[in-house]
Amino acid sequence: MADQAPPADGTARRGPRAGPIAWMAGNRVAANLLMLLFLAGGLVVSTRVKQEIFPEFSADTISVSVLHRGASPAEVEQGVILSIEDQVRGLDGVKEVTAVATESR
Repeated sequence: MADQAPPADGTARRGPRAGPIAWMAGNRVAANLLMLLFLAGGLVVSTRVKQEIFPEFSADTISVSVLHRGASPAEVEQGVILSIEDQVRGLDGVKEVTAVATESR
């Protein structure tokens, strides 16, 4: 048998049964059993996955909005923000407290 030239596209030629696709094509029963094994495993795992309608989570941010009509930002800061900040800082787990006072429109 004469030597064969490599393909024109520059790829290397492989044997007639190289790779998993070629193996599955040649071993249809084994490939189908493998598929059934994966399907059965997926069904078993899907019945044991914890599903929640309302999953538990911890909030990283809490927002408090207070409307004080007719008050300047300085009045809102003195009358509302400082007292709320003091109370929130006293809570366990609070790492940072920020506040913004603006004029109402």
